[in-house]
Amino acid sequence: MSIALPRFVRRPSSRPDVKPATSEGAAGDLRVGRLLMVPALIVPICLALVFLTGVYVTLRSWRLTTGDAGFVGLANYGKVLSDGHFWHSALLTGKFTVLDIVIETFLATLMALALNKGLRGIRVYRSLLILPLMTPPVVGALVWKVLFRSGTGGFFNFVLWKMGIPGQGFLGSPDQALYSLVTIDIWLNMPFIATILLAGMQSLPQEPIDAAVIDGANVWQTFWRIKLPMLIPFYIVALFFRVIDSLNVFDSIYGTTSGGPGDTTRVLPINGYENAFPFYNLSYGLTVFMMLWIICMVVGSLLYVRVKRATVDT
Repeated sequence: MSIALPRFVRRPSSRPDVKPATSEGAAGDLRVGRLLMVPALIVPICLALVFLTGVYVTLRSWRLTTGDAGFVGLANYGKVLSDGHFWHSALLTGKFTVLDIVIETFLATLMALALNKGLRGIRVYRSLLILPLMTPPVVGALVWKVLFRSGTGGFFNFVLWKMGIPGQGFLGSPDQALYSLVTIDIWLNMPFIATILLAGMQSLPQEPIDAAVIDGANVWQTFWRIKLPMLIPFYIVALFFRVIDSLNVFDSIYGTTSGGPGDTTRVLPINGYENAFPFYNLSYGLTVFMMLWIICMVVGSLLYVRVKRATVDT
């Protein structure tokens, strides 16, 4: 007796035929990938060419009125280092940066602590925090220039006049101009540090904080002994960007005082610009900027090393 086995009939597949990848298709994808990498390569190359051109010009005597007068080697660097105006601008730049960063960091910490609370309408306050960051520095500086205007035409002097207090010179006073510029820069950039610190506070583990509260620690002790050590990496990252930015500040100062009154706000970027263009000494002006670049590289390298150490420790 024979048993009939079922016969399986192979049905045609309803899926479309998938063609295997060919060497030509792989080569085409490789060419497209290389083509997409071209912009990423062009930008660094252009930046490097601009930088090397600047170094080349500092080694020559190049004026915008007479052109290139030949190779002078490191003579421009010697002139810059022996120029009292350069050291005056360097001290002003350092003073501006220290005042700006210290006050800005302190106020940004207070702002981040306030915005980290579960207050009513906190989302609105956090949205308002980024408004100065959305304002172009020149526009913000010009608005503050109107507020700082001398006489009763300025907002702050009008308020002082109503209060019976003598008016102040602000941007027009040699004694107050630098501090007024620090105020403008703090308003423009404090939200940047506050945003980073707020993000850091919201990422902190809650267990150590709750344990400190149970042990009887007050708000100040909790922040100083628990939160602040864990926020150190966030502070260093924020300072890494802000210190370099503060050393290179140009637009807000040029849009308000242009380095005046006199030379009381003539920081290094203003010094380099004035020598290169209004005074037509392109080589000397670029040498000032090259010295500023060296300062930024030294400060940035020190902060970068500190960032790496903080990252490893955490």
